[in-house]
Amino acid sequence: MTVQLKYLLVENFEWLLDVVQYASDRFKKTVLSTVQYAEFGIASCHRGSNESISVGKNLLPFLITYMPHLYRLRLWRPDDFPWTSIRPDFKSKYHYTVLLAQWLDSLLTPQSIAKHVTIFQQNLCQLVEELKEFCFLDIYGKINCEKVESYRSMVTTSFPNSQIYIDISRFRLWI
Repeated sequence: MTVQLKYLLVENFEWLLDVVQYASDRFKKTVLSTVQYAEFGIASCHRGSNESISVGKNLLPFLITYMPHLYRLRLWRPDDFPWTSIRPDFKSKYHYTVLLAQWLDSLLTPQSIAKHVTIFQQNLCQLVEELKEFCFLDIYGKINCEKVESYRSMVTTSFPNSQIYIDISRFRLWI
């Protein structure tokens, strides 16, 4: 019996990465390749272990490899919209809390906002370029109001014929 999975909802994307790592090639090539609509929960890009914040770096390679016919993607995350984190790798567990607090305070500087906008632009452009059938992205997150206009401007410039909705808790892009 052929399985055609069209919709996939996974609360923890990291879990899916683990499952696929041990799944058979047949499962990866047949079942996941039919997914057209996916929803994933992604860990914070600001808080958590170094390993958990880097999970988002696997999102695009995963989608491109296993879900080439994806046309709708919804992401749930507790913070910023980019799924590739730029948080420093904190080596010291003893000073982790202090270093994290200092870094979180620095997120509202114009330089930090520009970095986040650039990373997010790269994420979006790669997603649209690699997934030819892709047409809708919906991200639930929480960002500072200072970043909203920067993200809106970037998307308007990068995708001039698209429709967008961006506020402090939601990012929607129709291509």
